[in-house]
Amino acid sequence: MSTESKILANRLNASKSTGPKTPHGKALVSKNALKHGFTAIADVIRSENLPEFELFRDSVLSELAPQTPVETVLAQRVVSLSWRLKRISIIQNQAIDALNKGNAPTPLQKLIQSRLPLSMQSQPDISDEDPSLALGRLAVKDFSNGRVLERLLMYERRIENSLYKTLLELQRLNLLKSMKS
Repeated sequence: MSTESKILANRLNASKSTGPKTPHGKALVSKNALKHGFTAIADVIRSENLPEFELFRDSVLSELAPQTPVETVLAQRVVSLSWRLKRISIIQNQAIDALNKGNAPTPLQKLIQSRLPLSMQSQPDISDEDPSLALGRLAVKDFSNGRVLERLLMYERRIENSLYKTLLELQRLNLLKSMKS
């Protein structure tokens, strides 16, 4: 539990951190979400198939059949969140495969590794250039091999919750519209 003085010190330090100032720094930070694509602005990232996304989008939009501008915004949000949920499932599988690419360490090797200082601990070798594991390797590298699967699961839950909330709001609007008719 944090003490009052620690909380105040953290707040003071946080107020000093204002982010990048230069246009170059701002441009670099704006690309942070493009590392793995979970929070990317664009729905389709380079390693994905644009025609497949467009087919998916058209299918979902025709099923949801939005009638008003607000329904259209919500329906497009459902498409985006669904696509990202599909993406994260692929990345989870690739991350597991990338982590398992090398030989699994024995319990004794794990114990020895855990006793070493962090700077001396070896990381799993995921540098093999297997193109089918590109997103998984990227996620493992981005999360520095530390609890990568936990973090992927956290993203999955967040996306899922947003998707369900959006679907509920869309259903609520449809119900209100049907009650007015």
